[in-house]
Amino acid sequence: MKGSVYRRCGCRDPETRRPLGQKCPDLKKRGHGGWYFRYDAPALPGQMRRRPEFGPFETKKRAEEELTAELARVGGGAPVTDRSLLVRDYLDTWLAGKKLRLKHDTHTSYVEACELYFKPGVGHLRLVELRDRHLQDLVTAMTQINQQLSDDEKPSEMLRRLIAVRADDTRKMLLGGEARRKKSTKPLSPARIEREFAVIRAALNDAIPSKILVNPFDGVVLPRVDKAKPLVWTPAREARFRDELGKRLVVAETTADDEDRVLTTVERQALWAAKDLRPVPSMVWMPAHAGAFADYLERTGERLAVLFIVAMYTGMRRDELLGLTWSEIDLDQGAAFVRETASGDGPKSEAGIRVVPLSPTAVAAFRAWRKVQVADRLAWGPDWPGADRVFTREDGTEVPGQWTSTRFEILAYRAGVPPVRFHDLRHGTASLLKAAGVDTKIISTILGHSRSDFTDRQYVSVFPEVAAAAAAAADALVPRAADPELRRKPVQSDRG
Repeated sequence: MKGSVYRRCGCRDPETRRPLGQKCPDLKKRGHGGWYFRYDAPALPGQMRRRPEFGPFETKKRAEEELTAELARVGGGAPVTDRSLLVRDYLDTWLAGKKLRLKHDTHTSYVEACELYFKPGVGHLRLVELRDRHLQDLVTAMTQINQQLSDDEKPSEMLRRLIAVRADDTRKMLLGGEARRKKSTKPLSPARIEREFAVIRAALNDAIPSKILVNPFDGVVLPRVDKAKPLVWTPAREARFRDELGKRLVVAETTADDEDRVLTTVERQALWAAKDLRPVPSMVWMPAHAGAFADYLERTGERLAVLFIVAMYTGMRRDELLGLTWSEIDLDQGAAFVRETASGDGPKSEAGIRVVPLSPTAVAAFRAWRKVQVADRLAWGPDWPGADRVFTREDGTEVPGQWTSTRFEILAYRAGVPPVRFHDLRHGTASLLKAAGVDTKIISTILGHSRSDFTDRQYVSVFPEVAAAAAAAADALVPRAADPELRRKPVQSDRG
């Protein structure tokens, strides 16, 4: 196979409006036009010879390198690159194939990412012509979504396309004065942009080498993501939280008095749960907080207290807990086997299929809960739909996931402990196990992580008592004179 490298531009003849191509007189000027290459591709049965064109490339050297790579690829038996394939069409085909391998929720998030960002942003481009600059422009446009632009800054065409598809209102007709509602009014965080671009990166990786030679995402720079490690609610942090919360309550109560009303419990809880009162989004309870919360559940007779207690002691994910069945629990051996989830998608990863040891407290809670559930089944009769599911409502129906998180927040507020998310109970479990001297590898296995370094970096927080004990142990290794007076005497030098 033979190929050639040449330079051309998009200029047109002012009279005929035909492309000048390689005849443009400005091609001699530096930076005008771009470099392309063609090669004699194998002809398909019943067709004439094909000479696909690739480009543009910024330099002749880059075009020559890409030509050499393409000739080697096709010469090795790979199919000729499809020049007509658009990015949006490739993504549709790729998503259809992924549907058979991804969990439902994951596949849904992939589809949403493509529909909201990649198809309107770069979907109109040919796949072989997609470059890192196109994706970098998309990054810039995504950072500007729901952001106030300066007076002299106009939204780019790409930004306008992204905004146009974010209308969540699908009605064909709107009443007078109505506007379409946006999918979200919040700007995209750097972490969100990073998660979305993981989709296009995977899609483009799968296109190598049958459809493209290199992944254009490799040259893209994403916004910096500040991944804050979970922090413990130490006495000092909690004191500061209480102080700031008290100030906000005073302001809210004064405002309510002015409006001739009483500040409601819901309003008080909203102030307590304000995210900006927490040092970082993910906070971890001290052991005393966990104990106070468990005592409150027992004291108030919370129906699903066992659900929250087991979450604290095992670190199981919410979906794993709600999908737990009695046939996968061995109370005599003190173990729970995680094999399915409430959503039906199965554990998050292969590492999520695991055996979780149950503490004596968790075993006792399960035994007490089973008696309650048997009583519910007898009271509701043979049509009780609970079947083998561990956690059910009184009538045997499933416990909703979002309700579980909402109920947890309400109970934590009433218990008088500082706020944490339901998912943060996993961090607390990891920290408790670490404080008890359990090896990180075992903790990682219990939590269902595939890498123990991730467990140590993102899940394990050091309690002050453990840190103080470690510091004291290190301090004890340094020999000191028994007599304080001897410590103050200067050291005599051997040098005269």
